[in-house]
Amino acid sequence: MTTLLDGGRIAVFMDGAGELAAPPTASVVSVYARGEDGWQPESEIGFALTGQESIGGLREKLDHLVQTLGACRILVGTDDNGALYGMLDALGFNICVMDRFDALALEAVRGSVLHALRNPVAPSSRPAASTPREIAPGRFFLDMVEAKEVDPLFTSREAILVFFEKKPFIQLQVRCDHPPRWLDSFALLTGLETSRETLESGLTLLTINHPTGRDHATLTGQKWFDAGGCSCG
Repeated sequence: MTTLLDGGRIAVFMDGAGELAAPPTASVVSVYARGEDGWQPESEIGFALTGQESIGGLREKLDHLVQTLGACRILVGTDDNGALYGMLDALGFNICVMDRFDALALEAVRGSVLHALRNPVAPSSRPAASTPREIAPGRFFLDMVEAKEVDPLFTSREAILVFFEKKPFIQLQVRCDHPPRWLDSFALLTGLETSRETLESGLTLLTINHPTGRDHATLTGQKWFDAGGCSCG
């Protein structure tokens, strides 16, 4: 969550069938305007990803969307792996995730955003096990099994994506009972390399690293996880 520049317009990711979509499957962004007769469609902006974009290419498309939307800073879409929504959050958008689209729900979306901005989530103290620890220069390890035992609020998405935001790294290894379901699509989007090994205990050891020769700080400083995003459906 950031600020609300224009509470009278909401942008909605739609696919070719006119159904609510996530950014990777959208073909247009439909802009709805708030008026005396409720929320009505105002305009459509073409938006389509090929799945082959580099991070630089994605940023160009998102920057173009920002410029086209102007002061509109509320975006609605279906659930996604968090990477593109994280980039949009960093660009100043308030993201609301819904299961299906209904224009009648847009007033509730607007209200949810305003409430979240007026009542930000206070940071909490979390156990050290919830965060990857450095075991050698640039090499980190996260034991998700331990983290889940000591931290009832632990999620793999938060732990790993916030780590990517803050730490340049050569390698991150994760011990888990099963790989996070969002990781493969996130790795494909960001160009990370992943491998997995089955341990004698039956658990899985994930290894995540940058491609050879890539700057280890490539993901650092980007917004990959939005702790204050609203979920409106």
